[in-house]
Amino acid sequence: MRVLLTGLPIRSHLVPVLVPLARAAREAGHEVAIATGAAVADDVERLGVPVVVLPAVLAPGELGRRPELLDRSLLARMRHWRPEVTGVLPVPLFDDTMTAKFAADVVDAGWRPDVIVRETNEYGGHLAAEVLGVPSAVADIAPLLPRLVPDLAARLDVLRGGFGLPPSGSATAALTAGLLPQAWYPAALRTPGHRYYRVPEPAVAPAGDGPVVLAAFGSNVPSLLAPDSELTAITVAALGTVGVRAVVALGSDEAVASWTGPRPDNVELAGFVPQRALLAASDVFLTHAGFSGVREALSAGVPMVAVPLFADQPANAERVRELGAGLRVDAAGLTPERLAGAVSRVLAEPSYRSAARGFRRGIAELPPITDLVADLEKLR
Repeated sequence: MRVLLTGLPIRSHLVPVLVPLARAAREAGHEVAIATGAAVADDVERLGVPVVVLPAVLAPGELGRRPELLDRSLLARMRHWRPEVTGVLPVPLFDDTMTAKFAADVVDAGWRPDVIVRETNEYGGHLAAEVLGVPSAVADIAPLLPRLVPDLAARLDVLRGGFGLPPSGSATAALTAGLLPQAWYPAALRTPGHRYYRVPEPAVAPAGDGPVVLAAFGSNVPSLLAPDSELTAITVAALGTVGVRAVVALGSDEAVASWTGPRPDNVELAGFVPQRALLAASDVFLTHAGFSGVREALSAGVPMVAVPLFADQPANAERVRELGAGLRVDAAGLTPERLAGAVSRVLAEPSYRSAARGFRRGIAELPPITDLVADLEKLR
């Protein structure tokens, strides 16, 4: 079987889930590739997975250098974004033109699959599967995102017309691979095509003197913040008053070297961090609530303080709050005092850790993602 995995050219959309899935499919004897933009091709290939490079598919950083491809008002907001002042950055969650180009690139790539598996944020693979007449599945790395896209099914039908396909009124794949237990999914999102799997996590031994609080806002946020944003400084200052050991990931060694903000004795500033290893030693995860980070925290049984910043993060943060696995703190008007208060509350109240550990047990009981390969074989 030839399995083509499709994803946006963003490392966090590919490496945590699609790469392990690709490896599992190869170990089962199948031919596998990931179709994405050139910006991440080298990173993925270094991990041992072949890449089908799609020439029209650009990464967010490349879009920033091509302002003609972005809405001017969005570009202006990105250049001046201070989340502690203006809050969540409104970004498009579905781009019709990019989706059509992605689908066309997959169809024209000359790599004929027997099944296509796309990540949730990427819909070109869904259309390409219909054009090629092969089944499709979803590796659900952003479960709460599709319902945030207005008129998704209708917009896909418009794009179907451009490929000579009839309208279907649907964005549903034959199989949706959830990556957390069913309890994460609101009832309205649970469909007969849903199955649930566990992403393999490396065995990590908690360090005896590890951090109590880990703060990380992902790989994309630092490049989006305005130079005068105080989000990171507020985070460092807040943790400095909580009275626990903490690590704050700034996103790069350069950011650490040029840091001019507060430097409390109990807070260590780092560039990139081994997040899963540090989560194993942490009591609270201060996060922007990207789904990968939420999933890793729940896999480690670590409660969260979620400060959502864009895309599906507000929905993820609200779900964390609803399920009792942490608190949501809105970025607009954020102060060190508010943030420190939320962290202190999660540290002090055992119910948050209990809820997170409940998810950890549920995740451990899920079948491994290697089982998804056998389920894909049944779609043919």
